[in-house]
Amino acid sequence: MKTDVVSLANPRLKDMLAARESWFFFAGDKLVSDLLARPLRVDRLLVRSDLGSGPAAARAEVVEHWRVSPRVMEKVTGMKSPPGLVAVLALPEARIDFRRCRVTIGLVGVQDPGNLGTVFRCASAFNLPALALAGGGARPNHPKVVRAAQTALLDVPFQVFRSPGELIAAAQDAAVHVYATGSRPGGGRLDMARMEFPCLLLLGGEGQGLEPRLLERFPRIRLDQEERIDSLNVGVSACILMHELRRLHGL
Repeated sequence: MKTDVVSLANPRLKDMLAARESWFFFAGDKLVSDLLARPLRVDRLLVRSDLGSGPAAARAEVVEHWRVSPRVMEKVTGMKSPPGLVAVLALPEARIDFRRCRVTIGLVGVQDPGNLGTVFRCASAFNLPALALAGGGARPNHPKVVRAAQTALLDVPFQVFRSPGELIAAAQDAAVHVYATGSRPGGGRLDMARMEFPCLLLLGGEGQGLEPRLLERFPRIRLDQEERIDSLNVGVSACILMHELRRLHGL
C-alpha cells in the first residue's frame, strides 16, 4: 500500500510515533537498502518525497510505502538533515535455547545504548549465537543502539529478562555452565581455555560491573590488563572476550 504523509498532524504518523518503543527505526539510505535486500518483513518504508522514488527492487516484503515530507522525516528520525530512507519494522525477541547455544553472552544492566549496539555488532562479527539482556539496561530498539548495531540486530537473536536472577535461573534450568566477568584481580579466576560449554557468560554494565555476589557465586573470567586501569568499556570487553572464545574454542 502506498500513501503520502506530508503533515505532522497525520493520524497514522501520530499513531506510529506514539508506539515508537514497539518499533525498530532503521535510518539511512545504505542501511535501509541492505535491509531491503534481505527476505524479511518491513512494516513501513518511508521515502523522502523530495529525493526521488526510493529503491526499485527489494527481497523484503514491504507492507506500506510512505512518501513523506522532509518535515515528517525530520520528526521521525530526530535528525536536522534526515536521510532519504527509513525502514520501520518489528523484531520479535527470540526465546534462547541455552542448551543449543554454545555461548550466550549475558549483559546485566548495560545502560549505554552505544555500548549495547557495539556488542550486537561484535556478536554478529564473531558469530555468537545469542545475547541475553537483563537488569534494566538500554532497550534494543533505542535509536543509538540501532545506529551502532546496524544490521547486526537482524543477525543475533536476543531475549530480554526482567532481572539477572531470572536470566541465571533460565540458564541453570537448562543445566548450562555460568561464568562471570570482572576486571579486578582476586580468587576464583578461571582461564578461558578451561571454560566448558554450553555456557552463559555474564558481563556487567558501566561503572560497577557485576554485583560482588555474582562474582563470588560463579567462576570468574578476567581479561589480563594493567592494574592502573580499573575496567574496560563493556562493549570493548565483550568484543575481546568474543574474539578469544573464537580463537580458543573455535566458536
